[in-house]
Amino acid sequence: MFLSWRRGKRDEIITCSCEPDWPELVSDLDGHPVRGLPSPDGSSPMVMMLGLVAKCARCGARYPHGWVVAD
Repeated sequence: MFLSWRRGKRDEIITCSCEPDWPELVSDLDGHPVRGLPSPDGSSPMVMMLGLVAKCARCGARYPHGWVVAD
């Protein structure tokens, strides 16, 4: 798994090294953690308006797909 790490536009790792992949998503909003959930329909309007970026809570890899803020 470690040999297949990909890097994104900002040279961030975008391949999760956890088992299972993407166990928990987290973002940062004004210094406060925001939990997230993967979304097959793309990112929510709130995520896009605020420019939030989700990362894996364990390994820190940037989540490359759409996500929404958890309740």
